Amino acid sequence: MERKNIMVRLGNRNDINTIVKFNAEMALETENISLSTEKLQKGVTGLFNDPQRGFYVVAEWDGKVVGQTMITYEWSDWRNANFWWIQSVYVMPEYRGFGVFRSIFEYIKNKAKESSDVCGFRLYVSKYNVQAKRTYESMGMEMSYYEMYEMPISV
Repeated sequence: MERKNIMVRLGNRNDINTIVKFNAEMALETENISLSTEKLQKGVTGLFNDPQRGFYVVAEWDGKVVGQTMITYEWSDWRNANFWWIQSVYVMPEYRGFGVFRSIFEYIKNKAKESSDVCGFRLYVSKYNVQAKRTYESMGMEMSYYEMYEMPISV
């Protein structure tokens, strides 16, 4: 596939159905789980209804949305600033390897530099997703000092 111009922008309400679709595909691909479209619709819409939760960034290829990322905030009292958590990273399989996520990441880095309250980025990745780890490391990210634990209460 020939590389075209990738245009990155903030997600908006017109992207909700695409983001819902991408999130469902990502859950199936990464964790082999089927998520409720209704719950996803409410979750994605909930972020747009409350911008203090975060924002979406989408990448377009020839006018078609082909990738996404969600940013949420974590306040750090140690740094008196926010970490931006990079979440819901998804690029359509046929567009992987063409710089779509790299373009999204550069957009996010530039947006963070414009803000006075961002101290860094964090993300979590499946321990088995070697390709994603290589991608993140190629962009200057490093394995964190911390490991992640979780305890789901509901799905």
